[in-house]
Amino acid sequence: MAKRKADAEGGGEEESADFSFDPGTQIELEVETTCCITGEDVEASFCRFPDYINGTLLVMSRKEALKHLRADTSLDVFRQVLVKRHGERVLEGYASS
Repeated sequence: MAKRKADAEGGGEEESADFSFDPGTQIELEVETTCCITGEDVEASFCRFPDYINGTLLVMSRKEALKHLRADTSLDVFRQVLVKRHGERVLEGYASS
């Protein structure tokens, strides 16, 4: 595990930089190919959120992502999509809910 000192002189806290993948305890989620809001095909995305029940990453089209990122509502929208797909209890497993 790689670690680095935040500030060698000031005795800052160590920050973990370990981004390793453990196939025994973690799964890699497939990226969905359509926008979770509009249903349009999405070839590339930078705004993603996990849907652990389906084993996928929700994505937004570029237009929707920009709209919701600017309004700071992207996480709320992803949560709404999850609730529509799986019901209210789905959010109990998410740390960010």
